[in-house]
Amino acid sequence: MATVMDRRKKNKLTELHCHILPGIDDGAKHLENAVELLVEEKNQGVENIVFTPHFNFDKITVEQFVERRDKSLEKLKNTPEFQEVNINFKLGSEVYYTVNIATQNLDKLCFEGTDYILVELPTQVRPHGMKRTFGSMISKGYCPIIAHVERYSYMIENPVELYEFVDMGCLAHVNAETVIEKNKMAKYFIKHGLVHFISSDCHAMSWRPPNLESGFETLRDFVGKDYDEILNENAKRIFKGKSVDTYDLKKPVNLMGIWI
Repeated sequence: MATVMDRRKKNKLTELHCHILPGIDDGAKHLENAVELLVEEKNQGVENIVFTPHFNFDKITVEQFVERRDKSLEKLKNTPEFQEVNINFKLGSEVYYTVNIATQNLDKLCFEGTDYILVELPTQVRPHGMKRTFGSMISKGYCPIIAHVERYSYMIENPVELYEFVDMGCLAHVNAETVIEKNKMAKYFIKHGLVHFISSDCHAMSWRPPNLESGFETLRDFVGKDYDEILNENAKRIFKGKSVDTYDLKKPVNLMGIWI
């Protein structure tokens, strides 16, 4: 049985993207798996967490999703391990992008009690209408967070794409795994102010496990001084529904085929 360990962290962490709720998506399949993931999050120093199961407008209604999400959370809350971790939590979602997203009422899909909403994009093909769609969401009071931007080929090939979204008011994150692997593009995005926090995006202990602790340990040496503090503080502020520090937003420049 998973147990909470006393590691006495100097810095408490905030997890804003995870798939811990059991039996709702491709994350934790069973309650036991969910408990194991949650306990490991706590053992790594996580004090705040947003549960963000996948949501797709083409597959399920918001009402059906919310009902399933609530039932899944209730199962997790009823375990003795949940009581032991004593973690601050909120409900949210990871919404798959559609050009119609801006026409929907997104309140129940946002991070609970905030206007932040996590959006996943197609990885290889750039979807149409992103600027118009994100602009419309922002005009309605929502703040789109673009999930794991290191995955999108069109943003890697042209970082100005991401810059333009951040410049208009979107936020973005990279997965901790990318930092741990010392991915050069993740470092580039962070140093250009195009990334506002890191998350584990954990699914299972054997596949994409909780790894925020290692991510932050790597972040300071790999990317540079103070970025760990900035990104952790941003995550805490997002959890509380506050605005974040956009720190040194720089427009990428391509010089003879190299992004600088």
